[in-house]
Amino acid sequence: MPKRKEALTEKIRPYHIFGKAVEGKDIFEHEEDRSRFVFQMYAANVGKPVINLYRKDIFQVAQAILQGEEIPKGFITQEHEPLVHLFSFAFGKDRYHLGLVPALKEGIPLYMQKLNLGFAKYYNLKHKRQGTLFEGRFRAAPIINPSQLGDVVKYINIKKVMDLLGSQALLEYPYSSFPDLFGTRISHLLSQESRGNLYKLLGEDFFGDQEDYGDFIREFLPGGETIKRSLFFE
Repeated sequence: MPKRKEALTEKIRPYHIFGKAVEGKDIFEHEEDRSRFVFQMYAANVGKPVINLYRKDIFQVAQAILQGEEIPKGFITQEHEPLVHLFSFAFGKDRYHLGLVPALKEGIPLYMQKLNLGFAKYYNLKHKRQGTLFEGRFRAAPIINPSQLGDVVKYINIKKVMDLLGSQALLEYPYSSFPDLFGTRISHLLSQESRGNLYKLLGEDFFGDQEDYGDFIREFLPGGETIKRSLFFE
């Protein structure tokens, strides 16, 4: 008998979330669209964008979010505490990958609904199109142990960026969490709970023994630069 598929609301555990645009459409071709997705990732977690957002400089606020700077006022209406803890992300061309831990049992479905619908509404209006933007709702795979968690972090932050731009772009490419996890950037997208301390967030029952993936990551850094921050432990 096949194993029952785990419901997203069943357990507080890490998940690998994947979304793809219909027909391989390059939804992140333009800087404005990439900036809007960054903004939507942050806004969906705590509330919603303000009305008449098209009149505002989204690139400015997206850069503030990515660089960990003060977010300009008047862009987001905060309505609730964060729905999820984001520990990894990368996107490019026609898809995105996210590493999420729900902050509450309904956190991931609520967050993904707000993220996908909000971005699709913006994109269709801007590009004068109708219909579904993403293939299905989204895909979610539970992460059940530290080894699998490490594999997912490598896959999102290294493999997907290297597939897109090559190894030289790992630290320079702004639309992934690699600069946050292994460089010096501290963006607002990664939660304080997940940034550098997933052990504390997920607990001893998940991790068991501490694991360090620094040697693997260092192989991909130009010149073998020293990793600034441990992924799982402060």
